[in-house]
Amino acid sequence: MEKVQTDSLLLFPCPGCNAQLYFNPEHQKLECKYCGTQVAIDQSNNQIKEKSLRQQLSVTGDPDAAIEQLVHKCERCGSESVFISETPTFTCSFCNFEAVNPVAYKTRLIQPSGIIPFKIDKQQSITIFKNWLGKGWWAPGDLKEFARQDALHGTYLPFWTYDAQTFSEWTGEGGRHYYVTVEDTDANGNKTTRQEQRTEWIYRSGTYNTTFDDILIGGGDELTQKEYESVFPFQLEELVNFDARYLSGFQADVYDISVSDGYAQAEKIMEREIYDACVDQCRIDTYRNVQVSTNYENQTYKHILLPLWVCSYKYKSKQYHFLVNGQTGKIYGSKPVSTAKVVLTVIVVLIVILAIYFLSQQQ
Repeated sequence: MEKVQTDSLLLFPCPGCNAQLYFNPEHQKLECKYCGTQVAIDQSNNQIKEKSLRQQLSVTGDPDAAIEQLVHKCERCGSESVFISETPTFTCSFCNFEAVNPVAYKTRLIQPSGIIPFKIDKQQSITIFKNWLGKGWWAPGDLKEFARQDALHGTYLPFWTYDAQTFSEWTGEGGRHYYVTVEDTDANGNKTTRQEQRTEWIYRSGTYNTTFDDILIGGGDELTQKEYESVFPFQLEELVNFDARYLSGFQADVYDISVSDGYAQAEKIMEREIYDACVDQCRIDTYRNVQVSTNYENQTYKHILLPLWVCSYKYKSKQYHFLVNGQTGKIYGSKPVSTAKVVLTVIVVLIVILAIYFLSQQQ
């Protein structure tokens, strides 16, 4: 891989003191940490448009991106650092000076049209993380050691949204419960009666048409779709036009999951919702053998960036994730379980059971 010298990294100099400007989630503006100068960012959304999925899928996937090694000469310390061209944000390895790489999104066929800027700042995310670590009896006592200020990273992650109109036909059997009186004989030979539930099965069919709007699929493979969904929903009505200045001071990523693979995931979500809706139509008291046939039309998509605070940490060689929705503050996290606490709890429970047993034997 050839190294290429570049001076194309975007810097946002302060008009007051020429220091680097960073995006401030509280004020929703670029802000200088030294002199306090603020610079507004246009928050219009006129460039966020739905695109035809059918037209996009007629193109043969993403071409092999020309990934190069780039050499950046830092404007602050003068040192040179190497990074790859698909890295959206870059930090000098010598002085930690941050810059935004405008080339990164050009290494993908589809570039983001919209972005939701961070609203939860670094300190808020750390407070949320520490509070979460401190809760829960089963977690190990030393887990709080992971609540460091460098544990959480504010990252704009790539997402796809999908829309579709669907037209479904279904068939199945609806079950209607009824009861009959059944005579029995008890152990003493006496006649008894009881009510027994039975089901009448009735063939049923129908149609179900609906429209899906903005089904959200993660475009990165660092997290699973289930982990992404754990911090949903995002308030997508707050999307604004993509602007690289929102990335200043944060990390960002390009998509790994193609638009076609993302749609395959979205269609499975649609299939489940459609099936459940058809089952509801078929059901009387219960149902069986529901079959659904669906046509999908007018599918559209868009590519956007959404804000998350992400912490990936290891505890005794096992990986755990903690996420904070950078717009709403909703959290998701997985914690290790303390073996010592589990053993202690089992011992305490056994002692209580044995104590109750001995007390009952002495009465």
